[in-house]
Amino acid sequence: MWKLIGFILYVILYYSVLDVYTVWPVESFKSVFFKVMPVMHLVFVVISTSMDDDVKVKSSRYRWNTVLGLITCGIGDCCMIFADCFNAGSIMFAIAHLFYIRAFGIYPMGSKPMAASFAVAAVAVYFFLIDMLPMSLFKVAGITYLLVIITMAWRSMVILHSEKSFGSFLACFGAILFMVSDILLTVDKFHESFSRAPFWVMLTYYGAQLGLALSACDTHSQYSIKKDY
Repeated sequence: MWKLIGFILYVILYYSVLDVYTVWPVESFKSVFFKVMPVMHLVFVVISTSMDDDVKVKSSRYRWNTVLGLITCGIGDCCMIFADCFNAGSIMFAIAHLFYIRAFGIYPMGSKPMAASFAVAAVAVYFFLIDMLPMSLFKVAGITYLLVIITMAWRSMVILHSEKSFGSFLACFGAILFMVSDILLTVDKFHESFSRAPFWVMLTYYGAQLGLALSACDTHSQYSIKKDY
């Protein structure tokens, strides 16, 4: 738990130093540093925990895909600071979700009703946020990103239903928070800004990354004792 103190401090520094409760951080390397440090510290938490001899962590496939997902998100955070790199940041986050999907795996497939519920959710989000955008490469990218993050959330829910462990709960909680954060960001950036949007978007984002990272450090999951696959 002491390793999480650094994460909490970095989050506090992000808000206090950059004063981003109501406005987004300015384009500067200072903003890049303080925005990315909480996520990079989570990379340290996952890697350092996997090196502890007295801790049985999840398979290396799960851990290292989670680490790669966190690192890719960190790169995406850097890009998002600069307006001209927003699209590049979105691509990096989509790649990060692919790493998270690979960590969760494609088996078991889960129940058909569960898959159908996420498909309905994807359609609802599409008509609520994306459909009104003019047809362009940007709209196609938005649809692709939606499919990727919905798949990531679906796979986390399947693992939770299969394992019923605290680690799988953290992963599912993180995945759902990631969706919430992206929905809030999309509403603020492309529809109508709302009060304290930068605060809530980043708070849910950091909470999402925390849940995903801690799921790779869980010691009670069934996957903890399985061999790499």
